[in-house]
Amino acid sequence: MKTIQFYIGLDVHENMTAYAIRSFKGAIIKSGECATRYEDLYKALEPYLFSCRIGLESCTSYYHIYWSFKKKGYDILVANTLRIRQLVAKDDRLDAERLSDMLRLGSFPTSYVPDETLMKLRSLVNLRQNFVEESTSFQNQIKSALAKHGLQIHERTSFSKRWCEQLQRYIAEHPELPELYHAYEHYQLLEHKITTLTAEILTFGKKYWSKEMVLLDSIPGIAKVLSSYFVAEICPISRFSNEKKLRRYAGVIPCFKESGGKCYGSNLPKTSSRSLLRWALVQASWAAVKGKNNLSKYYHKKKKTRPKTKAIMAVASSLSDIIFKVLSTRKPYVKQSCS
Repeated sequence: MKTIQFYIGLDVHENMTAYAIRSFKGAIIKSGECATRYEDLYKALEPYLFSCRIGLESCTSYYHIYWSFKKKGYDILVANTLRIRQLVAKDDRLDAERLSDMLRLGSFPTSYVPDETLMKLRSLVNLRQNFVEESTSFQNQIKSALAKHGLQIHERTSFSKRWCEQLQRYIAEHPELPELYHAYEHYQLLEHKITTLTAEILTFGKKYWSKEMVLLDSIPGIAKVLSSYFVAEICPISRFSNEKKLRRYAGVIPCFKESGGKCYGSNLPKTSSRSLLRWALVQASWAAVKGKNNLSKYYHKKKKTRPKTKAIMAVASSLSDIIFKVLSTRKPYVKQSCS
């Protein structure tokens, strides 16, 4: 086994990266900052790259740096952001130094790095979700403008075909309300982008993960679009050793803190490292409980003793277990009779 002589910690930001190089015995040999470009980092680190291990913190700018070193054959790891925040103070150079020390001591909390194909799907899914959220925002702006000017649309479903036809008549009849025209025009553009991007995501997903998407589509509440979300956030399922690991990753399992032999807290975390995954689980759960299945039965049972928001999170946790089983066994979900 090759002996590692140097441990290099990188605190990567959008424009600047702090680095620290530590010897096998633990002494800081060199530290500094440079632009977040592979060429600049390579130039600064080159004398130590022949026998090193590199560690960097996961962030929006790490992916290019990681793969640039990885493709050259260097030993590089990405830290788990949530665990590293508990260990590292927020000072860029100090962060880099402590990352290098954790590498040396073998206490570096690693994070999964998706390959380029999966990363592309994640990017497409995240972009679609941004468009969906922006579209919802503009829907609210349009409704607010209608209410402000005393205009009502008597249709049960907002932004249905007939609802939009009546809105267009209002826009034509009230040229003195340009905010309605511009907001609706932008909403239409966003809906077109969402439709186009959805088709691209489904085509791309079927090309590389057709089996996984078929398996996920067999689960109540999960349609084709949401199945691509789960593939992007979860696959490969072998990353998780059991159902509990996936639930914790998705943020649908209560967190406990132990001190003095006592456990404190039993609430779900307010944030999750994979907030989009938790959102997708909740959306799928709401769709599932509308049908006749065991998830719906479970939801109505839970709703008797707790608020519906907590009841649906319990369903999301169960749905996470079903997803794990379906993907790990590679067998479709068998719908059980609900008496």
